[in-house]
Amino acid sequence: MDLRQAGHAAGIGVVSVSTHSGPERVHRAVPTLTTRLVVSLDAPIEVRYDGRTTHDHAVLTGLMRPGVPTSATVLRPQQPTVYVELTASALQRLTGMPPSELDAGGVSADAVLPWLEPLRQELANRPAHQREAVLRGRLLERLSGGRGPGSEDAFRTLALIDAHNGTMSADELARAAHLSPRRLRDVMGQALGVTPKFASRVARLGAAVNRAGAGAASWADVATASGYHDQSHLVRDFRDLMDTTPTAWLDEEGRNLQGWRRPQP
Repeated sequence: MDLRQAGHAAGIGVVSVSTHSGPERVHRAVPTLTTRLVVSLDAPIEVRYDGRTTHDHAVLTGLMRPGVPTSATVLRPQQPTVYVELTASALQRLTGMPPSELDAGGVSADAVLPWLEPLRQELANRPAHQREAVLRGRLLERLSGGRGPGSEDAFRTLALIDAHNGTMSADELARAAHLSPRRLRDVMGQALGVTPKFASRVARLGAAVNRAGAGAASWADVATASGYHDQSHLVRDFRDLMDTTPTAWLDEEGRNLQGWRRPQP
């Protein structure tokens, strides 16, 4: 099993190492059922969430919460950043905290991961092409000795919702977990801070955003393919979960729906 496969089995998803090459701009996080670790190898990261702004060299975020749109990060020119997606189970093993205690606004990662600052310095001193492998390896070491098993029913259901892009009904999810819908709702709320219904909304919009990002003929097509009743339902979730509209989001990201990207100045 190679490093990437081992990481996936341990709950490590996307790992990216990049440097923003364009002008300064705001980037809205795409709704997702994973948690995130974002580390700047230069200046602190500016994160805007729920009316507050924070500046930290490393941010660890949890799952979205009802009534609060996703966070936004300010991308600065030539700022090298590493980004990791983690399952809720991996987050708990890394921190010893139940995911219900951490929202999508996140906390300074140094406060809950005391080993992270030395790792940040190590990554900064490595050539860019080595950073991803080093980061994956160090996270795997930490996850192998992680603390706290958490609620397997909650974690499995969250993974099922994610795998089906939020299209399974509450009754189907409950049957898969061998629990009543009410009991599953209580289990997920206690362990994760979200209900199956809300998690499904997040997964469905995340899938729609990713479809749009890959290019599509129309927003109506995106809505239908993502399991929405109609385009207005999709627009409502954009407003509720991302505090924007589909058209405004495309403009922020410098692209159009057919996949064209605005050239960098």
